[in-house]
Amino acid sequence: MNRPTIHRRALLATGAGIAAIGAFGGPALAAPRKPRAAVNERLTRLFGDYADTAGAWTGADSAYSVVLPDGRTAWLYSDTFLGTVNADGSRPLDSPFIHNSIIVQDGTELTTITGGSSSAPLSLVAPEGADESQQWYWFGDGTVEHDRLRVLLLEFEKTGTGPFDFRYLRTAIASFTLPGLALERITPLPDPPADVPLHWASAIVEQDDHCYVYGIEDRQADKYVHLARVGRGRMITEPWQYFTGDGWSADQSASARILAGVSNEFSVHRQGGQYVLITGDARQPLSADIVAYRSRSLTGGFGEPVKLYSTPETGGNVFTYNAKAHPQLGRGSSLLITYNVNSFESDDLYADARLYRPRYVDVVFR
Repeated sequence: MNRPTIHRRALLATGAGIAAIGAFGGPALAAPRKPRAAVNERLTRLFGDYADTAGAWTGADSAYSVVLPDGRTAWLYSDTFLGTVNADGSRPLDSPFIHNSIIVQDGTELTTITGGSSSAPLSLVAPEGADESQQWYWFGDGTVEHDRLRVLLLEFEKTGTGPFDFRYLRTAIASFTLPGLALERITPLPDPPADVPLHWASAIVEQDDHCYVYGIEDRQADKYVHLARVGRGRMITEPWQYFTGDGWSADQSASARILAGVSNEFSVHRQGGQYVLITGDARQPLSADIVAYRSRSLTGGFGEPVKLYSTPETGGNVFTYNAKAHPQLGRGSSLLITYNVNSFESDDLYADARLYRPRYVDVVFR
């Protein structure tokens, strides 16, 4: 297994911080009411008990969610530990480790889907013919088109032997059949401009006749949100367009920055006539804060961030990252938010299997 990969992904997500947030594209909205947050005990117990006892999935990061047409939820994970958990809560040192997986939630029943076999599991999706110690996919957001689940893929490759010697290559789209979730095909998207590292996988919003895809221009210390769109139901069959700041272009290099200071993974959803972007606060390195931005438009004008929650795990070797909302899974007036937990010390992930798992929080605005 390749332990440093876990750290690479987490640090890619958190960034090193920037001096200020950019609010591009229009006037800001007034601040919403003060939020109230609490741990979602139901999902915490459900996934914790499954990880500890099922002998399958024991922890992962990313945690996008897509509600399937039959009512099940597909939870999309990137770096994933499999196997068992010891009686003392530790993770065996020979635990299988892969780069992506799906858990299907059907009520209180959870099922892990990977590639390979139960005795020799592999990542669910991998670049064709690649050695995954050298080249791999991480999952982004997903959506349902017709009778297929589409999942955005970010492809990376190693460039040396150090923990940060890797580079982003391109975005692709995995298509899974429904309801069986068998991998059908991988469709590559056009390569990003050579001088602009655009990752098209951060968040998806379906609206009217278009599927909108938010991406990140990832310059490590500085991260900027970009926006693309494609005809609804035609994600892999028609060319994408990119928001230029005042219109749409087929030229990816014309894509404009619309917000700064967010994580690589975030969420955007429509709520009460406005758009809400949930993210870890990347204005400071390894911040414990989860914040919300609001705008009247999908294309920008996000105001100042509002703090929603401060992750209690953050401190010492432990850090948190890639917060996002799951509005389709909220109950009543609450908004479900997940975030990831990791450690700079790989040994911590084996000493306590519960550390490297998503957390679940309900946020309600008073």
